[in-house]
Amino acid sequence: MMRPCHSCQRRSPFCRSLHAPSFPGTSTAQPSTIRLTASRALPGLAAAHSGAAGKLPCTPSLAQAAGEKQCWVPMRAVAGSPVSCTSSIQLEGKLQLLCLVDSPNNNLRLSLQLVSATVAGGDWRGVTGEETVLNAIIGGGETEMDTTISWDEKLGAPGAVFVKNHSDFPVYLKLLSCSLPSACGAVHFACNGWVYPVGKHPYRLFFTNDAYVKEKTPSALLKYREDELRLLRGDGRSTDEEPFQEWDRVYDYALYNDLGNPDLRKDLARPVLGGSQEYPHPRRIKTGRPPCKSDPRTESRVHGDQQIYLPCDERLGNPVVPAPFVPKVDGHFKSFAEIYSLLGLNELGQHGQAKGKFPVPQVISVNPTNWRTDEEFARQMLSVSNPVCIKRVMEFPLTSKLDRCLYGDQDSKITRDHIEKNMGAMTVEQAVKTGRLYVVDHHDFMMPFLKRINELPGEEERGEISPRKAYAARILLFLDDGLTLRPLAIELSSPHPEDEKLGAVSTVYTPPDTGDGNMAGRLSTWDLAKAHATVNDTCKNNFVYHWINIHANIEPLVIATNRQLSVLHPIHKLLKPHFRKTLYINTTARQIIFSAGDQRENGDIVRGIQEVTYLPSKYGLQMSSQAYRNWNFSDLALPRDLINRGMAKGDPRKPEKLELLIKDYPFAVDGLDLWIAIKKWVTDYCAIYYTDDDAVANDSELQAWWREVRHKGHGDLSEAPWWPSLDCLTDLEETCTIIIWLASAYHTTVGLGQFMYMGFMPNRPTITSRPMPEAGAEVTESDFLWSITPRKEALFHMAMTAQAMVLKGEVYLGQRQDMESWTSDERAAMALARYQSRLQAVADNIERRNSDPALRNRAGLVQVPYTRLMPTTLPGPVSGGIPNSVTN
Repeated sequence: MMRPCHSCQRRSPFCRSLHAPSFPGTSTAQPSTIRLTASRALPGLAAAHSGAAGKLPCTPSLAQAAGEKQCWVPMRAVAGSPVSCTSSIQLEGKLQLLCLVDSPNNNLRLSLQLVSATVAGGDWRGVTGEETVLNAIIGGGETEMDTTISWDEKLGAPGAVFVKNHSDFPVYLKLLSCSLPSACGAVHFACNGWVYPVGKHPYRLFFTNDAYVKEKTPSALLKYREDELRLLRGDGRSTDEEPFQEWDRVYDYALYNDLGNPDLRKDLARPVLGGSQEYPHPRRIKTGRPPCKSDPRTESRVHGDQQIYLPCDERLGNPVVPAPFVPKVDGHFKSFAEIYSLLGLNELGQHGQAKGKFPVPQVISVNPTNWRTDEEFARQMLSVSNPVCIKRVMEFPLTSKLDRCLYGDQDSKITRDHIEKNMGAMTVEQAVKTGRLYVVDHHDFMMPFLKRINELPGEEERGEISPRKAYAARILLFLDDGLTLRPLAIELSSPHPEDEKLGAVSTVYTPPDTGDGNMAGRLSTWDLAKAHATVNDTCKNNFVYHWINIHANIEPLVIATNRQLSVLHPIHKLLKPHFRKTLYINTTARQIIFSAGDQRENGDIVRGIQEVTYLPSKYGLQMSSQAYRNWNFSDLALPRDLINRGMAKGDPRKPEKLELLIKDYPFAVDGLDLWIAIKKWVTDYCAIYYTDDDAVANDSELQAWWREVRHKGHGDLSEAPWWPSLDCLTDLEETCTIIIWLASAYHTTVGLGQFMYMGFMPNRPTITSRPMPEAGAEVTESDFLWSITPRKEALFHMAMTAQAMVLKGEVYLGQRQDMESWTSDERAAMALARYQSRLQAVADNIERRNSDPALRNRAGLVQVPYTRLMPTTLPGPVSGGIPNSVTN
């Protein structure tokens, strides 16, 4: 961060440039650019970027350090130029870096050259200063070292730095800071990037932490800015001729054609997602691998211990995640006591002396049986892993939107006789009119795939995939007292056994007349109906709300941001914390979570985790694709989402005035507080760099970014009418707020902390494997457990969700890894500080609500306080704090 000098008289070009504003929107003029005609080094630099020109000789000092005869290198201004070299100074500074070589004696050799932001050479690129060669012995891990860099005061303020690595190992540069003369403060280069040895990276260019749109970039830096974006786009690069390597930095798009493995086994082929009307889907990062031998449309797989290509800066010491070993157990749990024993509990679910293989999920940590009550079943639709599906019933009876020509009559068979008996004196019409009737409807999502799901496993996958038996569920709920819900009916439907076109075969289940008799240990078909409905809910949350709305949606945003928005762009700086590790986690997901399967060295076939542990198995992402047809980016804004689902009334542009129909709706109440805080932060930040709508419309990088998000990243929906135009401040603020909301708070809601409720599989099973018995049939504990997730799949899922409880090194909402150096603009830093204060106020409000006994949905009968949207971290091994980005 450059800080103004109040003691110097601003006599040198260096200090004058420091005091000129590095941001738009101020009344002071931008610094003028001095053009040098004698420097010829920079054309060679541009050629090095494009790989299209010859090499320039090194200076003697650099050649000695490198031990090479020739290399590409930017050169400093030479004697005889309009800027002489008589005012050389030494800038003291610090360099923070990371080395992953596990040795105490790594010989580090770097060369550093500062680039002028105000003095340009003959090709209008900023002139570079004298080289500084840095030699040091470092160990593995993080290192901070002192540096002294040569600079010429007459070159004005530095705006970038070239770094070359003459070591035999890569290093990750985090931050370079240089103290400036005459009490002018310091300049920070927020590098955050890998520098590979010169044979792989001829150099890296890192800019200062200033922010400006392209049109207001100092002209001496403009071509460098353009060079970097061309490099990141891979302009002119073809992976057909030269596959991507681990040190490459190219961001490009590809279809989801890497999920199947037809070369291993024909039944492991999977359809290509994206690029077709049949399977629309967002795009992913291009890896450039060759096609499969048996199907040229499918990208070949890599071995489980090999890295999949990612632009190198996206991989910060992240190891290759191997396919996990599936426990070799069969069958189903026979009793709740068997599950309790895995958790270190006694046969009654009470804490004992034994140590369990898994931590105790919170849902049973206080009371081991209250999860079975109808009140808790309904409460979890407002505050657990999927609180974003429930809708107000606007018309009764419920209807389907499925094509009758393909699926026949799919309308609901729930009648007033099924539900009015449990509504007191209220009629259905009165309940609809007064906002007392709600539904969680998974029918249309599940029905088109039920026939195929229920035919699993196929002949070749027996022993890999367990048998499935599923229904399409609708859950009808009644708002009792303005605060708490209870279920009135669950409808489970199957395709007609003779022909899907003949419509659905449906059964409606209602609560036993005895009320919550399950508290006495008795089970019934009603409990099984709730389990089937919960599996529907778990699957839709996983494949639509978690995958499509967040992971698959954010990935093309990350790609477009790196391709079209320079690191100097203010919106790049705003969004960058919310993209951290997203490409890495999505790549891992395609390799071991959503993939069809791979083969271990011992010959075993390892199926993708979610093909094993979730009901739809190989059809899961095909179901995601079908849901994507109706996807709408703008409707993911929380106020609009609540209004569209009938859960709130009011103007979505005034979220602070929305009226919630269910006052004690923890996700909505806490979420709106967070949405307002995020929106205010975005509005304050954007106002620094955009004075009016024209400034947004005329920002060429911003317009190219949004055009690419729409037409490439989400190309299958590019013509949808709901896309924001992004030609005004209102659009920009709303768009950035949606992105930050999705990557942080929304993702935390639907994707994190799952072990709290799913760690005890009977509460939120992921598979159903037996048909429903006749209504009123006796159901034993063993019958219940034989109908839901089998033992192997349950242990597998428990292990995966328990592992994700604690995220080491996570960066939370309102924080930045580069907190002290992310911006040179005091206004942006102050806006972030105000944002942090608002987030603390949100956290205080959540604590206050959680201590209010009148708000029964905050903790429920299981006594688990709702902290899913607590922006600050909490102590202990449970979910607490909202990560900035999609890292899990």
